[in-house]
Amino acid sequence: MTIVRTYGYYQSPVTTALVQMVSLALAALALVMGAYLLIIGKRPWRGGEEVGVTPRVRLLGVSYILVFGAAMVQIISQPRGVEAEALGGLMVLGGVIVIVVVFLEARASRRAGREDRLDSRLKD
Repeated sequence: MTIVRTYGYYQSPVTTALVQMVSLALAALALVMGAYLLIIGKRPWRGGEEVGVTPRVRLLGVSYILVFGAAMVQIISQPRGVEAEALGGLMVLGGVIVIVVVFLEARASRRAGREDRLDSRLKD
């Protein structure tokens, strides 16, 4: 086994391969989760609630697929130049979608909270 000196620290090629394999497995798991959200459209973390499918959940699935699909391609092919920039752009796009979805979820929950308070005031 050879040890390669890179940027001031020593790194074994075996260690790099192990980190890449673990990253690839986690990205594949997230990619499956994104496909689940996109196709089925239900949030598994909400338990047995029967709630209508919102477009925000499907957007979250698309963002998972963009981010982690691009990560898997980068891990496997290790592109350089314009190809790497394009994959980075897909990751950024997926991140922006996540930020938008979180903003929309927060806004929807605030609205629901206001409506509940208004309903309780009217009942009294």
